[in-house]
Amino acid sequence: MQILYKIIENVSLWEVVLLLIVIYLMFRPDLINRISKFKVGDFEIELSELKREIQEGNEKIIELESELENEKRQFEELMDNFDANAPLSQLANIRQTIKAQARNVSEDDIFKKHLKKSAKPEELYTVAVGIREKRPVNLLPDIVSFLDDLAGDPILGGFRLNTVWTLTSAVHKILISCVKDGVEPFPSMDLLDKSEKALKKLDRNPKVLLDRPDDPMRGIRGPIKYSLNWITKAKEKINNT
Repeated sequence: MQILYKIIENVSLWEVVLLLIVIYLMFRPDLINRISKFKVGDFEIELSELKREIQEGNEKIIELESELENEKRQFEELMDNFDANAPLSQLANIRQTIKAQARNVSEDDIFKKHLKKSAKPEELYTVAVGIREKRPVNLLPDIVSFLDDLAGDPILGGFRLNTVWTLTSAVHKILISCVKDGVEPFPSMDLLDKSEKALKKLDRNPKVLLDRPDDPMRGIRGPIKYSLNWITKAKEKINNT
């Protein structure tokens, strides 16, 4: 659409309005067939060229929409191809496949869609691994809200500890992306407070307290502690700006 951008930069408002009228006429063959060129200021438009640009733009939009739908379909198909409660060693291959597919997902709504306690174990595991790999900063409020909900449930929604660990570790990685790497949007002080509250609540969950009693830092309490440390750094960064 370079032609349209060039026109808008170099003509007045009334000329832009007139141009829109011309575009409208392009969809009226009975009128447009009698016009081959239109002059706006010092810029002369070949209407056939403009129509071609519009058609190519529409085709690209349709192609992009098709690609996005294909990405979502492929990612969701992964959820039907494994047992989320299988031993972790058996999940190694599917975990690598999920990571690869997550990197190709352009829209993060597919992750958000399954962040709920009613999700099947395979759905939440797939989303948890995908989020941890891609680190979608804009989903931090949704992840924190979900973990806060889980934290209030003595059995963590019935999900396996590794899945909850993966989501909590994702929070840790997202905070690193924000604070260390400068990825936007940077969390607000309010979101940081909510995140801190949710994580401390999760840290007190009875099932979390029983996770790896021999080495708590290798259980869910590990990424909780690391996340809380980065929340402190994020707050310091806000206070110093």
